[in-house]
Amino acid sequence: MQERKRELEKLIERYSSGQLTDVERAHLMQWLQKLDVADEYTFDRDGAQKRMKEKIDARLLTTNAAIGIKHPSWQFFGKIAAIVLFCLSFAWYLLEGNRIEDSQQRQSVGVKKISVKSTRITCTVSRDSLILLQDGSKVRLLANSTMTWMQPFPHDQRAIQLQGKAFFEVAHDKSRPFTVLAHNILTTALGTSFWVIQETKSAKPKVRLITGKVSIKERRENGEEKLLAYLTPGQTWKEKVAQLRKEQVLKPEKLTEETVPTTLVFHHKPLAEVLPALASFYQITILFSSNEVSGLSFYGTYTPENDVAQILQTICLANDLELKFNAETNTYTIRKNSQ
Repeated sequence: MQERKRELEKLIERYSSGQLTDVERAHLMQWLQKLDVADEYTFDRDGAQKRMKEKIDARLLTTNAAIGIKHPSWQFFGKIAAIVLFCLSFAWYLLEGNRIEDSQQRQSVGVKKISVKSTRITCTVSRDSLILLQDGSKVRLLANSTMTWMQPFPHDQRAIQLQGKAFFEVAHDKSRPFTVLAHNILTTALGTSFWVIQETKSAKPKVRLITGKVSIKERRENGEEKLLAYLTPGQTWKEKVAQLRKEQVLKPEKLTEETVPTTLVFHHKPLAEVLPALASFYQITILFSSNEVSGLSFYGTYTPENDVAQILQTICLANDLELKFNAETNTYTIRKNSQ
């Protein structure tokens, strides 16, 4: 009987630990049903079942506790909120720093723009020359003439001082009037082409308007300026007009040799004079070196209907020169052939 008891206790122990096989479980149930109180071995069936239930419950409770879900505490949410607040603060700091840096860069650029200084340039030519100003205006400065200006022009005006003769093609800039001072006469335009002709250094100039509109003013010794006349295309202002008290509507004068010609005629003319004349006649820019075209001459007769590109190409082929064209600036460059 003791052996049966020990075997039964082992089966119960294996049952409670979950190691019991199906065959052993069936065998255990049969023993429990066959036990009788009259036997010499009294088996506490209820106690064994209770112990079995306690061990099984203990195992189940332990498993449930192991897989239980822990709910986050308020401390956990507080840590999350602190991390989010820190990220937002750091992002704001970066954005604010970039804004201040951009503002400083704009201020720096503004200072650089203000610090640009103009340089006074004086140009005296011994032969007709074409001068391209920085604002896009073109000046055909005739021989033995002098022109003085600031480069670059100040932000509020474009002023030229002239002694001699020049033809101006003014680039339009409404915010900066273009003024030519010859003797004490001021000729002011915006986008216009006109002649200013001063025969001698002490003589009053003559102004002839080709396109656009100009105003003629006299600068007095005290610095005051007096309006003398307005010109429309084809009109010419002379000194005698300044004696009239009222603004004059001037009659167009007959064209003289100083107006823009309708035909260009070159007869054994130096190339250094031909190129500026072509540039003025066809309203283009021609860049060249006087040294490279020295000693070269040209023959030809041309009208506005002729193609200036073909004319220049003919000149270059005949004199072993190289021609290049910049469409953006409408500029032709002539150089000595490098080949």
